[in-house]
Amino acid sequence: MRMLQIHSDGFSYEAKRKALKNAEAVKEKVYKTEDSCLVNFIAAETTDANDVSAAAKATAEMIASAADEIKEKNIVVYPWVHLTESPSKPSVALKLLKAIAKDLKERGFNVVRVPFGWYKSFELHCKGHPLAERSKVLDISKEIAKGADVDVTEGEDLTALAAEEKSTSEFFIMEPGGKVTDIKEFNYAKYKELKLYMEYETAKDRTAHEPPAHIELMKKLELVDYEPGSDAGNFRWPPRGLTLKKAIEERVTAEMVDYGAHVIQTPLIYDYEHPSLKAYLQRFPSRQYVVRSGEKDYFARFSACFGQFLLISQAQVSYKQLPLKLFEIAPSYRREQSGELAGIRRGRAFTMPDIHEIVVDEEGAKAAVLRQLEFVEKLHGELEVSYEVSFRLLRSFYEENKDFLTKVIDRIGKPVMIEVFDERYAYFIFKGEWNVVDDQKKAGCLGTIQIDVENSERFDIKYVAEDGKERFPLILHTSPSGSIERILYGVLEHAHKQMKIGKVPHLPLWMTPIQVRFAPVDDSFVDYCLELGKVLDAAGVRYEIDDRSQTVGKKVRSAEKLWIPYIAVIGEREQTSSELSIRRRELKDQVKMSIDELVKEIKEKTSFAPTQRLLLPNLVSKQAIFSREV
Repeated sequence: MRMLQIHSDGFSYEAKRKALKNAEAVKEKVYKTEDSCLVNFIAAETTDANDVSAAAKATAEMIASAADEIKEKNIVVYPWVHLTESPSKPSVALKLLKAIAKDLKERGFNVVRVPFGWYKSFELHCKGHPLAERSKVLDISKEIAKGADVDVTEGEDLTALAAEEKSTSEFFIMEPGGKVTDIKEFNYAKYKELKLYMEYETAKDRTAHEPPAHIELMKKLELVDYEPGSDAGNFRWPPRGLTLKKAIEERVTAEMVDYGAHVIQTPLIYDYEHPSLKAYLQRFPSRQYVVRSGEKDYFARFSACFGQFLLISQAQVSYKQLPLKLFEIAPSYRREQSGELAGIRRGRAFTMPDIHEIVVDEEGAKAAVLRQLEFVEKLHGELEVSYEVSFRLLRSFYEENKDFLTKVIDRIGKPVMIEVFDERYAYFIFKGEWNVVDDQKKAGCLGTIQIDVENSERFDIKYVAEDGKERFPLILHTSPSGSIERILYGVLEHAHKQMKIGKVPHLPLWMTPIQVRFAPVDDSFVDYCLELGKVLDAAGVRYEIDDRSQTVGKKVRSAEKLWIPYIAVIGEREQTSSELSIRRRELKDQVKMSIDELVKEIKEKTSFAPTQRLLLPNLVSKQAIFSREV
């Protein structure tokens, strides 16, 4: 926010004509006073959208302080966009100005707010004393960092974040069979990570105090790295990491196709002023990337909801097609606060597998939760990490559906944390979360299942019922696995825990970039390795050949640094006998097997995963070194 303050002897204005199509309606276009007043020319800026309420309160405080200094009780609030080169969108500016005026009136000032969205003439007479002319600049991000209070004005829509903070909740542990225990009284002796997760969730501290363990590992394994040329929290994926990323995306997509989903792709940026999106954004303000195109502002999506909802709202849907499922691998952007950024646990750019399932009613939603539970548990099991589950429920839904919740927890098969909240602060009445807990005792949410009772009406999503009438359905928001970045975070943090207790760290075989590395004892055996590689290629097994002029020992150590699960040293004996000597990382053994037996073992262990090609040359000598140790 930028502001020019003039202490004036009298003030007048006349609204001439509209400057905006949606200019404020005005009853009287002319105003004049001979009384002294403090005139405040105010320009709202893009950063004010981060927290309009906090910006308004801080601005009102500035005005009140200035008025008290000059002993002035009459205040004029004048919209003056020309003070800034980074104006906010009009809706934000109007909301800010209204909130400022309301705050000042509550402080006892006589306030005139000049109409917004009009071309106006005005007259004032600056008093000319030392405090008669002043300018102010407010950086709301700094105010938020200092902990500025946020007041929600009467009648305005609460943001999900602010409403969540105001909501009261009850936490407890629920076990299979339905037994309920207060979180402070539950025996965590066999469930230490559940205790850590409970403490993390109830403390609600998301600040990263030190780098998580996965950051060093993701660089050493050449999977992901920071991009200095981009914003913080945006990452680059070199070929090894991209191979892993694509493998995960294809695995989740295959599961969703099997589930009967329509696979789609929707835009990355959306119009702030679209009626449906505008209402949705009121729930989730402040953390969008802004994209300027011509004279309009757009925001980069932070979920797949926008595109999927707009698409299905324009489709013809009958009850015969329900439950209907839309799935997308959605690159998304969320401008998290810098203090919360922590490697790929919490970034500003992420890739989210997102499915929305449209159902008739609450009974249909509960049936869908039980169906979805099967693939969510399956996918998390394939990650080979330990995870903790929680459910958040609106109290009325919880009280009416305890048997349903017990059935859900019975299928999970272990105690989970339950949060029951008294008032709905977002669109959901039920939310399941699958979380990994890292070495810093922080949690990262992977998969989620939510029952949405709000957005079908907001986005005008309807289906034709059996009686021929249009009705609003319920919607399940589900991420089957969590973002690709969070998956890798969870896998690497789990590997770090294994290292701490003396176990050999590894990546799940189906997602690891290189499944087999051949280490020829010298250059004369490279051609034979290439022949073996053709067999692996045909079977969809990813491999590489270390054809560098190095000792076998160094080649093996190089492969071990990259956690390659199968290492085959190739020499005269292997070439003549067709029997390979294989080092198996996970089992920490060395066995003899043929190339066909090797293929069979790998394919049996990865039978559920689609084939993913290696996205870099098979010969190590031809590979660029991005960040890995060699």
